[in-house]
Amino acid sequence: MVLADIVDFTNDGRSVTSSGVWSFRTNPAGIVENEVRQILLSNTLRISSVRNVRSFTFALIEPSLDTLAGVLSISAEFSDFNQERMSFLYGVAGTAGLTSLGVNFGIERTVKNAAVDTSIVLDVGAKGKFVENGPLGYGLAVKNFRIWSSDPQLANQATFGAGLCLDYDQMKFALDVIYGFNELWTILPGAQLNLEPVSLYVTIPVFYSPENDSILAIDAGGSFQIGNLNIQVSVFYPFSKKESPDFFKELSYDYQIDFRIGVRW
Repeated sequence: MVLADIVDFTNDGRSVTSSGVWSFRTNPAGIVENEVRQILLSNTLRISSVRNVRSFTFALIEPSLDTLAGVLSISAEFSDFNQERMSFLYGVAGTAGLTSLGVNFGIERTVKNAAVDTSIVLDVGAKGKFVENGPLGYGLAVKNFRIWSSDPQLANQATFGAGLCLDYDQMKFALDVIYGFNELWTILPGAQLNLEPVSLYVTIPVFYSPENDSILAIDAGGSFQIGNLNIQVSVFYPFSKKESPDFFKELSYDYQIDFRIGVRW
């Protein structure tokens, strides 16, 4: 596993200490650690007995080299219940001393029962180490801050996260705490093992909100590197379900499967 293809903890926006190309989903600062140009493709299936969602993402990743790292992403989500979502995202990231800084700008369009809502979204993140060449690092992120929305109830909402990680040559341990605008707390411990050309990870997310009991889940997966091709598969399974104002959220479904491909070019 090369630095450009590090598997980030929890593939769909739940970890603040993510590194590598897919980290723009959570913490845009993490893409600084990517070293080569890549084309990314993902197909996510969220499945339940009453409804299903199919999500697709196409992204281009530019390494930092002597300037800034960049990402350009287009995503689409289609459901069985008259709701869909399209999003366009552009992000940049760079380094300042021991700290990486990143920002994403996005436009999101949601269609629900023929009603169309459009939002302008901002992500901001920081990631770094406390001591140069030391194992202990941190991550901070503000995700999905809606600068403007045609739906007044969505305006100025955001998700906040902070995390710590221990990063060794072949092992990585992380602990993140994330708070969402819907008063949902997420405590996310995780571990990752890198044994070239294979990388494996597992996290045990715990979700809590004042309105109901805690929800325990498991998120596990891995990747395999074949030349310039990186193949990743992960499964997210909540042991109980929770309805959310965002009908695309993982906890509304029985389980989620995510397939991802990265091609260096």
